[in-house]
Amino acid sequence: MRHSLAAIAAELQGYDPQALKVGEVNAFLSRLAEPVTAHENLDLFQSLGRVLAQDLVSPISVPAHDNSAMDGYAFRGATLLPDQVLKLKVVGTALAGVAWRGDLARGECLKIMTGAVMPHGLDTVAPQEMVTLQDEYISIPAGILRPGDNRRFKGEDLTEGQAALLKGEHISAAALGLVASLGIKQVPVYRRLKVASRHARGRCMTATATQSLACSANLAAR
Repeated sequence: MRHSLAAIAAELQGYDPQALKVGEVNAFLSRLAEPVTAHENLDLFQSLGRVLAQDLVSPISVPAHDNSAMDGYAFRGATLLPDQVLKLKVVGTALAGVAWRGDLARGECLKIMTGAVMPHGLDTVAPQEMVTLQDEYISIPAGILRPGDNRRFKGEDLTEGQAALLKGEHISAAALGLVASLGIKQVPVYRRLKVASRHARGRCMTATATQSLACSANLAAR
């Protein structure tokens, strides 16, 4: 059972709406209103500024594949030697958005773009600034790379089935960008709460719950 505003205020020692701490204000207001549970599904851009009613689960992994973090040359990291220059033959190019197909022999590498899928068996990328290119061969100085360098793993940022945004989060412009990148078109949000309250001069107005409760608290203090 909900108590009246005056009854709750009477329980507060030295009640002064102008001097309450934030925690006391929140506790006071929480006793005056039932939490909102009703929700609706909105198109992506209509949900800006609303509050998420359910965890938003990612339908995909981000990134979707192991990929290159650099423009450079992809090769097998096991061929690196700590005290020797590594010389590799460039036999193709892996572009972002187009998976390279084929097999590389020992001593071969691929030119690769940032974001391109790492071809099967390759696990390391030498940034183009670190290598010397002569004809169709590159030379990688000793000791500047380790196996696995400059590769991003599938799901490194977000795994399929993982919550991308949590229930109760405010949907900001940045959050919308994330949701759009996941291909999600509709977002479950809490319905807006509007209540009627009586103005100090006796007129009724419609406001958000927070505005209405603040107004009521001011009136009760008079």
